[in-house]
Amino acid sequence: MRSESPGRTSVLQTRINIKYQESIFEMAQHDVIIVGGGTAGCVLANRLSEDPNVSVLVLEAGEDRSDDDRVYTPGLAGSVLDDPKFDWQYVSEPSPSMSNRRMKHPRGRVIGGSSAINSLAIIYPSAADIDVWAELGNDGWDWKTLAPYFLKFQTIEPPNDEVKKQVNIIHSDETIRKSNGPVRTSFPSQVTALHKIWLDTFRNLDLENVSDPLTGHAIGGHTSTCHITGDRCERSHAGVAYLDPILERKNLTIIRNAMVHRLAIGKDSSGPIVRGVWYSQHGILHKVAAKREVILAAGTFNTPQILELSGIGDPIILEQHGIDVVYANPAVGDNLQDHIRAWVSFEVNDDAPVPRPTPIDKARRMYEGNRSGPLTQNGAFMFSYTPLAPFLDPEGHDKLKSMLDRHLEDDGSCSPFLRKRNGFIRKAIESADEATAVSFLSRKTQDGSKGGNFITLNSMLSHPFSAGSVHITSTDPQIRPKIDFDYYSNPIDLEIHARHVKVLEKLAETEPLASIIKPRGRRLPEGYPTDTINNAKEVARDFAMTNYHPCGTCALGAVVDSRLNVKGVRNLRVVDASVIPIIPRGNILATVYAVTERAADIISEDLGLHRNT
Repeated sequence: MRSESPGRTSVLQTRINIKYQESIFEMAQHDVIIVGGGTAGCVLANRLSEDPNVSVLVLEAGEDRSDDDRVYTPGLAGSVLDDPKFDWQYVSEPSPSMSNRRMKHPRGRVIGGSSAINSLAIIYPSAADIDVWAELGNDGWDWKTLAPYFLKFQTIEPPNDEVKKQVNIIHSDETIRKSNGPVRTSFPSQVTALHKIWLDTFRNLDLENVSDPLTGHAIGGHTSTCHITGDRCERSHAGVAYLDPILERKNLTIIRNAMVHRLAIGKDSSGPIVRGVWYSQHGILHKVAAKREVILAAGTFNTPQILELSGIGDPIILEQHGIDVVYANPAVGDNLQDHIRAWVSFEVNDDAPVPRPTPIDKARRMYEGNRSGPLTQNGAFMFSYTPLAPFLDPEGHDKLKSMLDRHLEDDGSCSPFLRKRNGFIRKAIESADEATAVSFLSRKTQDGSKGGNFITLNSMLSHPFSAGSVHITSTDPQIRPKIDFDYYSNPIDLEIHARHVKVLEKLAETEPLASIIKPRGRRLPEGYPTDTINNAKEVARDFAMTNYHPCGTCALGAVVDSRLNVKGVRNLRVVDASVIPIIPRGNILATVYAVTERAADIISEDLGLHRNT
């Protein structure tokens, strides 16, 4: 990753600065400019262009690669990560509390964004996860208001009769019937023995989920859906679901390979006002004007970078880079959150119902021939919204309470946001009805070990206290920002996660999962026992990984208001994962879709658009 000292200006940027000052005699104009053709950008492009009298421009840094088999084939999910044609290739700063490890943070640099390259699972927040957003003072961002949008973005395809017979499908028939959105989500087409073992294990722990996750009150082991079409067995991402069907709209323009440099901001008697966007394409600088507004949908890392390059952010950071302060807001780029995932792999018995992988050439032939075989799915159906409280004995409860009391003591210096956030997370930790982690089963080992037949139990920490930041390191927009998650910097996070590693051990000891694990078999990571909390902490410090869910850097209430307007600047909004103030449990894709659908309604109302709602 390239870097540049704060006072240094590249030759490219010198040329750009000269061109920024040139008069623009002929300039393209659009009513609304959407920066980013990813998950949120595609949704907005579809919904806002429903009004034929409103011209919409989408600026996307990548290409449309939806026809690439590594994108549309579910079983090849993850194969394009770290490929610059698909991935921004972000890397985080070393985290001192995680053995100074850096984390690769892939983000989709394609039409459809990260929804085109992710692992496909659809996981939902709890009602409490969203209600806390409203409790922070964000009117209209409670569970009751947001819940309908989880049905609006997707069409849930009913499971076939055989699947319904073999496993408990907790999505109600009414929920499935009410869903009517562009993204198609589906259940597994067949149930494996391992799938049933997973559900039966949680049933034996009295933690089989019986609540429809769309009610906001699901807890325990369950069968999730994935954004895969049921008929063609292909990835249904934002690009193909929202954008492809509307490409012929005359009021919609999409420019690919467009690197946004900064916003064009003017000033009048009422203060700063966004007039347009500067971007480059194939080395040529362009300016495009927004007659009504600009919407940043560039993602958790790119959106704060663009704001800072445009003079909106912490004055100290802006002045370090010689950027004039348009509007001072130190919250820009802060509050960075993510789900970190701890894991333990167990070698299984030779006769365990865990099939060996199919050779990839054979699997590709089966999939391309008649959409059959292992590549039609990716295995991400076995999940659990896992609470910690049921796994603690009275002594464990007392020790945990003591630790929370000690580390969360409020001496009056906490901000209202931190006080509310800390109270919410503590309540979740102590509740048997809230998931302090999302657990799931996968076949892949995580340390590259060869040989042996393993299953891997994973645990994503739901609500971290630790938060980091994203800030520019250069005035050159092509230089990656500094991404510092500061994982486990709050000791409570490591304590809770270590206890969830112990929960994974409990799962492995519970029938019928215990019956397929080889007695005295290999365990990964090798040489790292998890018999004590302290040993479990070592596993987390040295081997926990990101689950690729960054959010929060332009949070509701801090950077944007309840209508998603950027504070202090007119004609500018943010709509992407960066507006999430407190990360919800599990994979955040469904939440991003719901937030964006709600945002489209808000923007349409504010701009007076006439849509087919």
